Amino acid sequence: MEKFIEKFNAAEARTVRDMVYETLRQAIFEGVFRHGERIVEKELAEKLRVSRTPVREAFRRLEMEGLIKHYPRKGVLVRGITAEDIIEIYAIREALETMAISFVVENITEGEKQKLYKLIERMKVLIEVGDDEELLQTSRLFNDLLLRASRMPRLVSLINNYQEYIARFRKATLSKPSRKVDALKDHEEILRSIDQMDVSRAKELTVRHLKSACRECLQAITGIGVAEPDSNMPGKE
Repeated sequence: MEKFIEKFNAAEARTVRDMVYETLRQAIFEGVFRHGERIVEKELAEKLRVSRTPVREAFRRLEMEGLIKHYPRKGVLVRGITAEDIIEIYAIREALETMAISFVVENITEGEKQKLYKLIERMKVLIEVGDDEELLQTSRLFNDLLLRASRMPRLVSLINNYQEYIARFRKATLSKPSRKVDALKDHEEILRSIDQMDVSRAKELTVRHLKSACRECLQAITGIGVAEPDSNMPGKE
């Protein structure tokens, strides 16, 4: 938790309420708070050096997202991300990203395509040298540039929001040699289909890529220690 406390600066322009919420949300996504862990409002407010009001508001927002849950006599416990959440998130991503692909084909520039091809070549080198950290960053850059080429910023914002939920799983899955190669192949084929203005093929490849990523995330659950269904949480019979 210490590194998240260090990032927190109540003097910044953003509201304290939003900063508390974003700090906690990111901490849950990255596994700083584990499934079933209790978060005490008073202690957290003291660590962040804020009043309890923005912490309470952050709890409310996080509970609406299903990331925490308040149990009578138990307090606030981290729910985290379940297997069911992962399946739902990828289903939503399929709908949103196939929609985005249509706009990408229509609006992408030659300059953007060349940048994307260069990122593909860069990822090939990173796989060869085994630099997983930079590979992950470059893959994120590729996805970001591809989606922004849709010229649909609100749609991209929605997609990015759901991508945050599974960011930690992507790091685990991309550590597998076979997944690195398969993901890169998918990226290259999707880009070539876009270059050929083949919307149907680009959508088909996007769906295939996301279904494969979903399977890999589900397989990574045990190793990362993701949440089990709510039946295992306190307060259930």
